[in-house]
Amino acid sequence: MFLMGVEITLLIYDSYSLKEKRSVIKSILRRTENRHQLSVAEVGDMDLQNKAVLGFGVVSNNRTLCRKRLEAALKEIEAHYEVEILEYHWIEA
Repeated sequence: MFLMGVEITLLIYDSYSLKEKRSVIKSILRRTENRHQLSVAEVGDMDLQNKAVLGFGVVSNNRTLCRKRLEAALKEIEAHYEVEILEYHWIEA
């Protein structure tokens, strides 16, 4: 069994209030969870209006499949939302 996760820091463009940020973050979390079958959560920078830290995780019996699912989710986030991934940290167990 493989556990894999990624923690990303996002810069959210055109977010001038916490309400706008929450709207974008909730959309990202719902879409990623439903399309890629990942566990997702906002894990940091909750008080900042244009920056967020999100965590994604997956459990599988295949390491390559875990990595592909997480990478696909990251690509989709950058393609469908006006955000920039500033940094990311991979976690494996």
